[in-house]
Amino acid sequence: MLMIRHAIGSRLLYQTDQFAIEQKNNNWKISLPVKKDEVQEVLKLKEELNLFEVKENEKAWYYSSDARIEFNNGENHLIILADHKTVYPVS
Repeated sequence: MLMIRHAIGSRLLYQTDQFAIEQKNNNWKISLPVKKDEVQEVLKLKEELNLFEVKENEKAWYYSSDARIEFNNGENHLIILADHKTVYPVS
């Protein structure tokens, strides 16, 4: 599961099980299919986002320090380039 949360107050902005994360050097490309009207708040708050990938035994926290987030209108995909990842065990 992927959760996109507002960094201030941790309000949940979007949650999905359909996403892909690809590591490219020291960055991670996170892409997910969305409709533009579903992510307006995410785009508006792009400089204040935390992303969490939750698995059975761990949770990974991602963020983009320079707000590299774009919406591909033709393919209905949100693409986030994160430059930070921290992994936490889940008990």
